[in-house]
Amino acid sequence: MDILDKYELKEWWLTSLTAAHRDQISRDYQPMGYPSSECYLYANLIGKTYGETDKCCLLNVLACVAKDDAKDIIWDKTEQAVKEALNRPRKNYKDIHLALTGLIKHHYSLRDNPSHYNKAKELCQLQISIATQAAKVFSKPLKPKGISLKKLEEILGHKPVGYDVPQIMPSHIGYKQLAIILEKEGDLKGALELSRKALKQGWNDDYKKRIAKLESKLAKQK
Repeated sequence: MDILDKYELKEWWLTSLTAAHRDQISRDYQPMGYPSSECYLYANLIGKTYGETDKCCLLNVLACVAKDDAKDIIWDKTEQAVKEALNRPRKNYKDIHLALTGLIKHHYSLRDNPSHYNKAKELCQLQISIATQAAKVFSKPLKPKGISLKKLEEILGHKPVGYDVPQIMPSHIGYKQLAIILEKEGDLKGALELSRKALKQGWNDDYKKRIAKLESKLAKQK
C-alpha cells in the first residue's frame, strides 16, 4: 500500500491535478532528504518517514511544494482534511495545528483579496479553538518509539538528551496573526486579549512586547 492509498488520496491525486502538476510536485518533493519522484511519493515508507502523521499534514507539505494553480487545489483539499480530522473521535492536534498554520499563511499572503482575508481570520479562530489541546501535545515530553528510556540509556551508555523533558513550544500563527489583524482594524482590546491568552498558554513568540505595546496604545486612548 502506498502513502496516497493510506490516506485515500490516490483518486484525488490522479483526477484533481494534471500530469504536469503531479510531475512538478513529485520532482520537488524531498522528505527526509531522499531523491524525489512519483515512485518515491508512492513508496511504502510511511512508518519510517511519517510515523503517526495525519492526512492533513501530508497535504500541507504537498501544498508548500506545489506551484501555480496546483497550490490552491491542494490547499483546498488540506482545509477539507483538517475539518474531517476535527470531526474524528481521536484527533491528532499537532498535525491539525501545523496544517492550519500553513493554511493561515497561504490565505493571509493573498489578503488583498477580501475572500482570502476573511478566510485567514476564520482559520485563525479555528486554530485558536484547539489551542489548549494543541499546547498539551506540543509541550509533552518526547518518548522514543518502540523502546523504553531505560533500554535506550543502556544502549547509549548515558542518559539520552532531549527525552522525557518538557518541549519548547512553537509559535502560534493563529493567535499572532489574528492579534495583528485586530490591531490594524482598531480592536486593540481584542488584540490584547488574544496576546495574553497566547502568553498564558505558553506559545513561543514576542507576546510580552506585543502586550506592552497594546497596553501603551490603549492607555493613550484614555
